[in-house]
Amino acid sequence: MSCTDKNDKIFTSEIKSDTTKSYHKKEKTKPLFDTILNEGNVILYGDTTIQKDKIRRVLIKFEPYIAFDDYKVNIENVKAKLDLDSHELGKQFRTVIRECYNDSENLFAGHYTFATWGCGSPCQMNVLIDRRTGKIYDAPDSSVGSEYKKNSRMLIINPPEEENYYYNDCIFCKPEIYILNETTKKFEKKEPLQ
Repeated sequence: MSCTDKNDKIFTSEIKSDTTKSYHKKEKTKPLFDTILNEGNVILYGDTTIQKDKIRRVLIKFEPYIAFDDYKVNIENVKAKLDLDSHELGKQFRTVIRECYNDSENLFAGHYTFATWGCGSPCQMNVLIDRRTGKIYDAPDSSVGSEYKKNSRMLIINPPEEENYYYNDCIFCKPEIYILNETTKKFEKKEPLQ
């Protein structure tokens, strides 16, 4: 056949194959719903045909049972001379503590500074500085940060980052709530009501 061939009819040969395809309907297995994970305050229900070792991470929603407004205090404009000798960490970490203390926006619970610095991954050391006296006190250490307000005695250690969820597999990252006792200058951990 050529381009000048006036025969408009084109013949094609039929392709024959010696193979056939067969479509088998796969039997549908109904998922079995049961407990996949039961750890502490987390119960995960789901398809028990899933292998438990294939579950990589479990996210837990952090729902605070108290609020910053429950522990409101008045903000005071005070700043005594910093007493680095009042605490052993003041002697060891004087530069970072001094920088935190001089930051006028770093206020906690009305007249305190909450000083924090890194000590590895994940690790943050924290101290509390009374701006009335300049004295340094212990504060709970954290792994992934802290959250607090200028006008509240409430402190959240390891607050969740996105949409209030945190990973269950990080034992050092679990959010915890503390309330500052101004009389003793100690943080008291608040457990959820059972």
